[in-house]
Amino acid sequence: MYLDNQQDEFNGVNKLGSRFSYSFVVEKDSAVLALVSESDSISMILRPHVNTSFQIIRESGKDTVTCTFTVQKLVKPATFTDQYKAENKDKIIIEIPEVYELVNIIFALTAYGKTNAIYKDTDYYKTVIGHFQQYNRDPVVQVMDSLLKLSPGFFYQHLKMDSYAFGFSENQIRNTGVYDRIASGERNELQPYVPMLQTFSEKAGYRAFYKKHLDYYSGLIKDYRNYIKADNMKSWLEKEFPGTKYSAVKVIFSPLVGWNQSASFFNDNHFSEAQAHVNFPFLNSQDLKQSRDIRQGLRMMIAFTELNHAYLNPEAEKHSQTIHAAFNDLSRWITAGKPSAGYNNSLVCFEEYMNYGLVTLYYSDILNKEAFEIMSAHIENNMVNSRGFVRFREFNQELLRLYKNKSSGQTVADLYTDMIKWASR
Repeated sequence: MYLDNQQDEFNGVNKLGSRFSYSFVVEKDSAVLALVSESDSISMILRPHVNTSFQIIRESGKDTVTCTFTVQKLVKPATFTDQYKAENKDKIIIEIPEVYELVNIIFALTAYGKTNAIYKDTDYYKTVIGHFQQYNRDPVVQVMDSLLKLSPGFFYQHLKMDSYAFGFSENQIRNTGVYDRIASGERNELQPYVPMLQTFSEKAGYRAFYKKHLDYYSGLIKDYRNYIKADNMKSWLEKEFPGTKYSAVKVIFSPLVGWNQSASFFNDNHFSEAQAHVNFPFLNSQDLKQSRDIRQGLRMMIAFTELNHAYLNPEAEKHSQTIHAAFNDLSRWITAGKPSAGYNNSLVCFEEYMNYGLVTLYYSDILNKEAFEIMSAHIENNMVNSRGFVRFREFNQELLRLYKNKSSGQTVADLYTDMIKWASR
């Protein structure tokens, strides 16, 4: 594949469904796309807001896939107007957005929805399936199913997060005018599928379904605000990372989200915003047997590990050269074949060590001694034995030692240098 004579890969055709759409991000008003195979080639001029479609005959499946391509100009990810700033400054916003929930419901109807990425142990999930399962052959479900098969990690995260850029206006799904995209990258991955999303919403009676469950959503949001206490997290993080401040913090979730969590950060017009896209921390039967402090620690962990990236990452970037030297031999820090193997560069590896190290520090300040010791051991066991961060236990204990013995006026940000020196030994 060539876009304006720049070569790129276009693999995985045999994994696609019968339809595939994609929008390239370009800096000009048009681009020339050329697809070349061993036996044929095709080229076309792509322009913004114009969909160009063609069919590829797949020899392996003896069928065709209809591809639709367009281009869009590169724009900044968020635009914070003075009105937006006034309405959101100093706020902690927790929400289950309407279009966001629609996308999660569609995920639940795909093959990927059968995995643990979708949380199923609620009456709400059963209600979702009971209402929407009859629409599982709808074009938007089929397209998202094919995307999730093509690259599950990428498209699950990007389609879900990017849906937050949209809302309903006069029963139409439209960009709210605040965000171009939420997830990392240069484009909103959901944008090409909004017309199909609109059709699905109308056909399936989604807006009435969402309205019917507003009390349920409100109850989850109230519980989250009361027990997770994101405002306390923000205060602690800004005290320990005084060089990083956010004008607003948003926690965005769906009761259908299982294990996939992520975060985004935006700066525009002298306004900064941190977003945590998380699950809802439902308690299982074993959790309910624990003390109140332990239950609190279990429930708030995911939210804290996403929010704290907004603070620990900018600080880590200031030390990127020394971190690279200290974590140069990643075999000392991660384990092949375990989740830690995905953190395969020095900076992100250090950041993930600090991520859960900060959880330990925060818990040492807010939990009683017994609960803290149990939660600290739980974190270390999970990080070392389950996730494969082989030196986390000793890293965690050293960070805790430094934190408990820091001098008056010192912050966690001040401890980075000592932790990097320790890691270099």
